[in-house]
Amino acid sequence: MTIFQSLILGIVQGVTEFLPVSSSGHLVLVQYLFGLQEVELSFDILLHLATLLAIIIFFWKQLWQLKFKDLFLIGLGTIPAVVVGLLFKDQIEGLFNAPKLVAVTLLVTGLINFGIDRLLDSKKATKPVDYRSALLAGFFQAIAITPGISRSGSTVFGGMLGNLSREEAFRFSFFLAIPAILGASVLQLTDLPVGGLNNLISLPYLVGVLGAFVAGILSLSLFKFMIEKAKFEWFGYYCFIVGFGALILL
Repeated sequence: MTIFQSLILGIVQGVTEFLPVSSSGHLVLVQYLFGLQEVELSFDILLHLATLLAIIIFFWKQLWQLKFKDLFLIGLGTIPAVVVGLLFKDQIEGLFNAPKLVAVTLLVTGLINFGIDRLLDSKKATKPVDYRSALLAGFFQAIAITPGISRSGSTVFGGMLGNLSREEAFRFSFFLAIPAILGASVLQLTDLPVGGLNNLISLPYLVGVLGAFVAGILSLSLFKFMIEKAKFEWFGYYCFIVGFGALILL
């Protein structure tokens, strides 16, 4: 993997991890275009940790103020993804080698974004997170393990179905991302071969990680702006263009 490829993959990871367009789906398609059969597992882990750091820095004030009930609800919302991830780990990993499937699931993500747009226009709820909304967001997060289904879009959609306000749905979506990303990274570490961490300080790795972190901070700011302005149909159109375009090319 060249420095240019690692930089592009890092930027794609950072931007699409937080915008409702599916990072996993974009990475599968970009790897396909680069002719990369599979990105090194250690590099993939580092990219996810870079985006995790971006979340912690972006939300550090809110994270510092979390109470026990908030932590419990985050844990409750994490359970569905944990169950699905552990039970179907091998099957899910196989989906990452199916770019045609990703093209189709990107169309599903487009529909989710149109659904969010409708909810943003119709609901003015100010309800705090409760058991129902936490489980709804967690259920959609479990669905989003499928490559091509946006995690951020799905959890915001689930939260708003649970009558959360747009700001609360945004905040809780990324609070759920912290244990999800951390847990997935730990699970990936168990699959690393002996010597799999040898390239951690290589220049391509460092460039990719920096790109993912900076792009992650910027995309979080953009996501917050877009949810405040209720412009999610733009993401829906984008996913449709990429999904249909990938189907044609493939």
